[in-house]
Amino acid sequence: MKLGICLPHYGRPIEPSRLAQLAARAEEVGLDSVWVTDHVVVPRDVPLIYRDDMLDPLAVLPWLAGVTERIALGSSVIVLPYRSPLPVAKLLASVDVLSAGRLIVGVAVGWLEGEFAALGVPFRERGRRSDEAIEIFRAAWTEEFPELETG
Repeated sequence: MKLGICLPHYGRPIEPSRLAQLAARAEEVGLDSVWVTDHVVVPRDVPLIYRDDMLDPLAVLPWLAGVTERIALGSSVIVLPYRSPLPVAKLLASVDVLSAGRLIVGVAVGWLEGEFAALGVPFRERGRRSDEAIEIFRAAWTEEFPELETG
């Protein structure tokens, strides 16, 4: 069994020094991983603890690579339809290289319809967009000269 924790990279006050201390402590006590979650904007009518002031996981993951040495770095989860997949694939590959292979990528189609609306992303297309993103990730990460047809 492997154990990890989700870092509190949301809510106020967000203290980078505290996040670094938590990640360091997780390494010190022998935990296997630290995790970050993904929401871009949570509508006010949705009572989630991570609604306010969430740092972007795609910014936190590379920062964590620089403030940790051994512990795995996980995304729980990157909501694929929110972002353009090729730049995200490159960013995640860069984090993996900079962290010496410690990245664990978790992805999802998303569920919060109001967030899709706020981002201008059609909620009903989330499955197709996610499938396409996964295909792009795989090709970008495994092929020397990837060629994809996107629709």
